[in-house]
Amino acid sequence: MKEKLTLLVCTFMALFVLSCEMKQEEVPSEQKDAVARAYDKWLTKSELSEMIPDNSSVEDSTALAQRFINNWLKEQSVLHRAEKNLPQEQQGFEKELEEFRRSLLTYAYESQLIEQRLNTEISPEEMEAYYEDNKDIFRLKDYIVKAKYCILEESLSKPKRFEKLFYSDDAQDLVRLEQYCVDQGINYYLDTENWLFFEDLLQAVPIEVYSVNNLLKSNKSIRFERDQKVYYVKFIEYELKDNYSPLTLVENQIRNLILNRRKQELLSQLREDLYRDDLSKKNIENLTE
Repeated sequence: MKEKLTLLVCTFMALFVLSCEMKQEEVPSEQKDAVARAYDKWLTKSELSEMIPDNSSVEDSTALAQRFINNWLKEQSVLHRAEKNLPQEQQGFEKELEEFRRSLLTYAYESQLIEQRLNTEISPEEMEAYYEDNKDIFRLKDYIVKAKYCILEESLSKPKRFEKLFYSDDAQDLVRLEQYCVDQGINYYLDTENWLFFEDLLQAVPIEVYSVNNLLKSNKSIRFERDQKVYYVKFIEYELKDNYSPLTLVENQIRNLILNRRKQELLSQLREDLYRDDLSKKNIENLTE
């Protein structure tokens, strides 16, 4: 009886050990080697070690490891929602490399969120404040002018009426001048409200220039003849190279800069919110903490 009891105990112990070994074998190797989990995906120690330079100190390695783990968890938070919420046709990147697929999905989903939540309204006050705070990046790389010009055929004799209208500062005369140019088939540019790069002006009006500074400072108007044409130019306003660009000239650039800054701030906040949400719901874990 005693021998039978001993045999049963030994058998039970053997079965228990075998059961434990079978359970241990059932655990995927990636989970045994995991340092983080996000839904059904695992980040392994071997994957993590590949991201850490071999010559890093212990402190640096630890900091880099934690940074990579947190970035991986944040990326997985966004990726999971992208796969769940984007239409199937926007997820068709199976033939691409996995890294490329993840980038595309993440970008598409984040772009969708940004489009939904980005505030695109920019007040004149915000534009001006940005301009004043960042003036040095808006220095002119070329001379700019507000000007008007007309190119007449030399055969147009004694254009007295034209000259009276051209040199006039009256707004109504500008309208009359445009009509006169249309009637006479004169090549003209009369937009005196917007800035024109001086180099662009030279493409249309071949002014002989030795010093742009002296030309603009010394001449309010120019008249010259070349190749059987008569050129009339009148400068309304100018800014010299290396001066600060007028706000009106860089408004579109400032608008894009402000919107890009808002996008980066919004994107950072969205990623943080998704990350915190998944952490609180235990959808993701940093298994080293």
